[in-house]
Amino acid sequence: MRTDSTKEQLINATIQLLSSHKDISSITAREIVAKANVNLAMINYCFKSKEALVNTAIKKFLKCHMDEYKASHDIKDLVPKQQLREIIIAFFEFIDAHSQFIRVSVPYILVQEEIIYPFEILPLVKAHYENQNNKKTEAKYRTIAYQITSFIQLLCLRSDAFFKYSGIDIMNVEQRNSLIDFQLDLLLVDTIK
Repeated sequence: MRTDSTKEQLINATIQLLSSHKDISSITAREIVAKANVNLAMINYCFKSKEALVNTAIKKFLKCHMDEYKASHDIKDLVPKQQLREIIIAFFEFIDAHSQFIRVSVPYILVQEEIIYPFEILPLVKAHYENQNNKKTEAKYRTIAYQITSFIQLLCLRSDAFFKYSGIDIMNVEQRNSLIDFQLDLLLVDTIK
């Protein structure tokens, strides 16, 4: 059996289990391999750990959701800052529907995984500043993209603590969208009025 095929079977089985379980921590490696119809050792062989497999599955699930969003929403005609706003709102809608993923995935992303999510929004950050005739260094673009994504990840993970601290309830769509606008205005400065 090819490793790529086995990886896909494990990822797809994990996604199915993630979709049907309220408590992700209750999903066992044995359940995953039974659903994937592969040997238990393949989890460690293909992913190094069950935790890495679960996070890979969550990333794929999120990517599919975001691809569906992009296919059904025409945001290409919006300015980069507005495109980014719409993408962040769509991400939060995903989180509203799948909040159980956050407790597992965000700590893994922030502590163990390579920094990848800022690269998803980096082109929009660059385009925003280039449209403003306010070019920055690559390091500054990357820092801004990282600030945006890490704040969102941490906000999702610590929403209750953030509410106690700030009084802003990210589960309230109006308050959350206002916070998104504030963060984008703070980090993506408009130099042309």
